[in-house]
Formats: sequence, C-alpha cells, structure tokens
Amino acid sequence: MQTPPGRRVLVAVVPGEMGERIQAWRERHDAKHAARLPPHLTVCYRPPADANLDVIEKQVRHGFSAPVTVRLGAVFVLAHAEAPLAVRVLQTEALDEARRRLFDASFVQMGGRNEWPWHITCIRYGHSRDREALLTTAAEELALDAPWRIDSISYLELRNGRYEPLAEWRLNVPSHGQCTVT
Repeated sequence: MQTPPGRRVLVAVVPGEMGERIQAWRERHDAKHAARLPPHLTVCYRPPADANLDVIEKQVRHGFSAPVTVRLGAVFVLAHAEAPLAVRVLQTEALDEARRRLFDASFVQMGGRNEWPWHITCIRYGHSRDREALLTTAAEELALDAPWRIDSISYLELRNGRYEPLAEWRLNVPSHGQCTVT
C-alpha cells in the first residue's frame, strides 16, 4: 500500500550567510519549526499534488522567468491569528509579478491562496510567546537590510515531520534537464 503524499509547498530557500543567520536565530527561538525546513519564502502554499513534475516546472518557469531580487528587512509580527514573527521582505514588485504569473494557470492551476504578505517565518506561533522581547532580541541579533537574489525554487514535501525536496529549479538556466529531482 502506497502512502499518500504529504503536504507540498513551493519555496525559495534563503541561501548563504543570510540564510545561516536566519536559521541560527530560528534554532535558538523556535527549534521545532526550524528543524522542519530551512529559512524560506513560500511562493505557493498548495501546488497541485496530482500534477506531473514537468507541468509544475513549466508553471514555475513561466512565473519565474528570471531571478528576482528583493530586500530583506527587520523582523515583524505578521498580521495573522498565530502572530508569527517573520523577516520582512521589501521591494517586491518583481516578486509580485512573478506570483501573478505563477497563479495564472498557463500550464497548471496552483492551489491555495494567491495573495499574502511576503515574509520569511522565524517563529511560527508568536501568539503564545513574549513578542515584544523577541522583537527586541531580533532587532539586535537579526537586523537585516540586504538584497536577496531569488535564483531557485524548491518543491518540498512533508515527510516524517520534515520537508524534503522533490525538485529544485534554477531560474537562470533553461529547463532542458536543469531540474534537480531527489
């Protein structure tokens, strides 16, 4: 009997020194969720689980026809019932346009919400924490003000409590065999 696929998401993982800084802060302040997946920007919360990987890749490459640069800013409390603490993502015009194309169903319809504030979650459930103290700590330890070039999109699946890669697409190369499938 085959186990049904776990929840899947499309994300841009924050690489390098910025990703390491965010991840270290997450590990200190929300270790459980930091272990589930690396620091990331979600670009689709519900990609179609029944679609072939090549069709999902076509839609991703249609949406993200080239790398996109944004700016990472200070940590803030996201306006959500769970009050997550997140890194603010700024200068998102090109990212907004990429999301619009990602959800236009040119090759496959992406599921879930198609609009939300861009962010990189640091603490998943801020509503049960001392948010003011955490924001003060983040302002000292995680003061980001730097550009981030999004040049790959990862397709992840939840397996045994951790998101594992199904595929990764580099955005600055043609699609001819440039998908890393795991």
